[in-house]
Amino acid sequence: MTTNILSNNSELFFIKEGNCLFESEWFDKTENGAILFCLEGEINILIDLKPLLISKNTQVIIMPNSIVKIQKVSPDLKIFFLGISSSLFRAMCAHVSPTLYRLIKQNPLFLLSQENKVVVESFMQMTRTIYNDIDNQYRTQIIKSTLNAFILYNYDKYQKLHSNDENAMEPTRNKIFDDFIDLIHKNCLTEREVTFYADKLCISCKYLSDICHNIVGASAKKIIDNFSLLEMKVLLHNTQLSMQDIANKMGFPDQSYMGRYFKRYEGISPSAFRKQVVNEMGG
Repeated sequence: MTTNILSNNSELFFIKEGNCLFESEWFDKTENGAILFCLEGEINILIDLKPLLISKNTQVIIMPNSIVKIQKVSPDLKIFFLGISSSLFRAMCAHVSPTLYRLIKQNPLFLLSQENKVVVESFMQMTRTIYNDIDNQYRTQIIKSTLNAFILYNYDKYQKLHSNDENAMEPTRNKIFDDFIDLIHKNCLTEREVTFYADKLCISCKYLSDICHNIVGASAKKIIDNFSLLEMKVLLHNTQLSMQDIANKMGFPDQSYMGRYFKRYEGISPSAFRKQVVNEMGG
């Protein structure tokens, strides 16, 4: 398995370039965020269940606490990868409307026009310079300002590209949905009932489900279960964890209860899923 460059890095920001950053079947939950530019080749990827084809001249923004699975990597892949710590990611978006979070979550991939490519090339060169200038006493402030400018530039493009979606949605409901997704990322490892999230948001379960249906066409419970199952799959990929360990981490009373929950949605038992994973990895 390849190193998790989205989690296993203590730097505030870091740059990786080349063609060997990811391997097929890499699957994990991120701690950091990232901005990725594909210069050559292709990656088939799932980000929070959403299948994406990253190809030449595409930009991808991966938010912290996303669940990512690399399905296939072409041998000619060449990318520019800017890893961003969760604290820096929050800082660079601090002065931007929460709507941007939802737009990025729903549309992480952006096809670059010729004009956008010029901006991206300048951004890549600027961040390389900042990253390598380790003795600059204002290095952190400079990267924050650079990232903030880049995210504002993207916000304008996202708004124009998805203006019809924005006009059709009520801002208050959007904010509730954004907060709901944020709560799921923080709590779905152990909290799987709609009541928990509705109480946190100070609304009724029915109102929360109505909002979810209007925005993404799925019930609140379905969204919670999807993320919970993703968390479980990430843990099942770690073959050092026993089934009981996973049941404990996810707050199930025992592994039998966990097994019934998993099989109800996936059609197979957790142990059968893990066996598939091991076989795919050639273990």
